[in-house]
Amino acid sequence: MSDVKVSIIVCTYNRSDILKYCLDSLEKQSADKSFYEVIVVDNNSKDETKKVVEEYCERNSNFRYVFEENQG
Repeated sequence: MSDVKVSIIVCTYNRSDILKYCLDSLEKQSADKSFYEVIVVDNNSKDETKKVVEEYCERNSNFRYVFEENQG
């Protein structure tokens, strides 16, 4: 992904239910996937955030998941 022009950073904490709406919109972008990457930073969520993001990562090579265990 060396041609990436835009990085979209989504920071989240225990919002797996509404995170899906955000990721759905990003997944359906009309821009070529090589143009942008989506990085989801999980701030030590205790809900299904990791599972939700991993589903999108499996379908989209331009999606990344980062787990941050130190909250704040």
